[in-house]
Amino acid sequence: WSRSTVPEHALEGKSIDAALEGGRLFEVTCSQLEDIPHGGGFSKKLTGTKQKWYVVLADCLLYLRDDEELVPVLIRLENRNDGEPETYWTPPEPELTSLDHPRHLTWLYAKMWFRCADVNLYSLCTHFARAHATNEIFAVACYRNLPNAHPVFRLLQPHIQGIIPVNVQARSVLVNPGQNAFSLFLSAGDNLMSVFNNFYKDFSYEDLVLPLDFKKRGVEDLPGYLCRDDMMVYWESISEYVTEMLGLSYPSDDDIVQDTELQNVFADVVDNGFKGYSDGAGFPREVTERAKLVEYLTAVIVNISVFHTAVNFQTFTSFTFPPNVPTCISSPPPKQDEQVTMDYILKSLPVKEIAFIAANISYNLGQYSPIERFFLGSAPDDRAGILGENMAVSPGQEACVRRLEDKMRAFKNKIDERNVGKFIKYDVLSPINTPLTTQT
Repeated sequence: WSRSTVPEHALEGKSIDAALEGGRLFEVTCSQLEDIPHGGGFSKKLTGTKQKWYVVLADCLLYLRDDEELVPVLIRLENRNDGEPETYWTPPEPELTSLDHPRHLTWLYAKMWFRCADVNLYSLCTHFARAHATNEIFAVACYRNLPNAHPVFRLLQPHIQGIIPVNVQARSVLVNPGQNAFSLFLSAGDNLMSVFNNFYKDFSYEDLVLPLDFKKRGVEDLPGYLCRDDMMVYWESISEYVTEMLGLSYPSDDDIVQDTELQNVFADVVDNGFKGYSDGAGFPREVTERAKLVEYLTAVIVNISVFHTAVNFQTFTSFTFPPNVPTCISSPPPKQDEQVTMDYILKSLPVKEIAFIAANISYNLGQYSPIERFFLGSAPDDRAGILGENMAVSPGQEACVRRLEDKMRAFKNKIDERNVGKFIKYDVLSPINTPLTTQT
């Protein structure tokens, strides 16, 4: 951002230094698209015309306004594949009230470019890599090393079931390099394995530990961040639940150390799941303290269930309107100070065949599986809650599950109250909408 300038009108009259000092600026980068070529290899088969779907590096600077709304104030675009210099775009001046003014249209187009880059990484990295592929590592390690009667297997079983088969299906259809569905509508889809490699270069254990992740990203106190707020309720509730369940089987830290079957799980995750990392991606090869075991298992459960729900089940709402989330753009990004027209923008957006595929795939991925089980049962929809799927058999274990259900019931009521009178409700993470595992 060193060669860019944010106009003060975009910062409510503040200087950029004042905005920085006040903790008002947040950066979103799409660096995982580095070295990813342009896409569109399947475009002729789908549309009859060979298209180039541009892969452009895009970063966005967001500003937290006085009314606590988070808005974009600067976008950087770089068409590195074609050797073009980076360009910077800012909101138009307040006196330019006509939305047809070239400055408004260029700013609109720049935002579409950022959204295009962001949705490519969202689909491939945030959703599939983190919320699917990563979860399979824990499922495989548990099934390979823990017997059905093991207390940790019984704790995790409601959450790890189904992960492996749904990922096998995904590898045959969604992310198969020779026949991958993402290449049908995402500009980076032709080179998804390279995108995955870029994602996992920076991936670490701490990314799954929500309190650490939110703090590292500087958003632990960001107002209006409902996804974070709801995820932290799950984190705290599940952490307490895991603590209670482990207390029944591991009275001391030494009991954890002596559990060779459990220690084999941690070693398997590092040695086989993250074998390409010199440090195992920060995952411990052994766990010797109950507090660390609670954190580890809480991170696994939350990522499998809560995080996947947060990033999966609302995508259809966005994908159905291509200008909001263009999955590919067939015209190059504007050069610095170039003016664009609405006709140019519309011709750049995905054609109807591609838009239909994006909507269709997002619709199907966003549906609950018929065998889905949720944190809280829902009788009208015949949905079973966690107790019906839990392998816990002792009265003490059942009591732990029931206490978690009580917390989930109170949490649901809190979300319902929060949404009263709201034009746009946020109930994605309501316990009746949050599956226990990753099925779609």
